[in-house]
Amino acid sequence: MDKIDAARYGKGLIELEGQSADQVKQAIQKVSRITAEENNTLAFEGTRIIAGHGFAQRVNCFDVYQCPNGYLLHTYMDNAPNWAVAGKTVKEILRAAPDQTVAKRAHGLMVQKGLASTHDH
Repeated sequence: MDKIDAARYGKGLIELEGQSADQVKQAIQKVSRITAEENNTLAFEGTRIIAGHGFAQRVNCFDVYQCPNGYLLHTYMDNAPNWAVAGKTVKEILRAAPDQTVAKRAHGLMVQKGLASTHDH
């Protein structure tokens, strides 16, 4: 599956970048199983449930995935290493996020879509 198909169907697909690649892989492996890795693209079991837009010339975009063993919040940064956090619940990933601005935006989108309650953050 290529990146366009993965995006269209909300499948688990992340582009790994340099110094953040190991951290992102480790987060994925906490809640999912990697199904393919080619060059810098990693596919895993999971469905993207939130796609968030960038902001403040700092965050390029972020995604929340529902995986077999929990949730994954992955963020592509503009001028800093990308990062990901994983947890069994939405509350866990939101609290573990190193950037709480991203966590608050992700939470707001999840509440709008009925995927989280206002008490999950």
